[in-house]
Amino acid sequence: MKKPKPPILIIDDNEVDRYILKRLLKEANLELTIFEKNDGQEALEFLENYEANRQEYPGDFPPILIFLDINMPRVNGMQFLEEFAELRKIIEISSCVVMMFSSSERKEEKEIIMAYDFVKGYLVKGDFQAEDLKEKVQAVIGKYLI
Repeated sequence: MKKPKPPILIIDDNEVDRYILKRLLKEANLELTIFEKNDGQEALEFLENYEANRQEYPGDFPPILIFLDINMPRVNGMQFLEEFAELRKIIEISSCVVMMFSSSERKEEKEIIMAYDFVKGYLVKGDFQAEDLKEKVQAVIGKYLI
């Protein structure tokens, strides 16, 4: 029997960046169930709706990996991380980890972000290829992959 495709969530307000990430994941031969949200607010609402989403997406919710942009409207990546840290204490998403996916290379931001124990990587948009992405994803969620 084939293992289910691990669910991931991409949070980015730029549709082109989401497309590029999905294309790279496909090129890397990573079979995943992909959810997409335009900003941190949409993503938090999606995660907070835990019970309904468990029923609507049996076996595919919650996501095990979140790709998170920093610069977004409404709730940006930094704000998302703060709220996500609190949300992890309330609902059953403690196994969900975050990999940053941003154009920002600011050292100060990286230090703040990487201080969260559930943040497992930081990818700079445009600075990696499909094989690099595959290695990073396998290092973080390899046990869930087919």
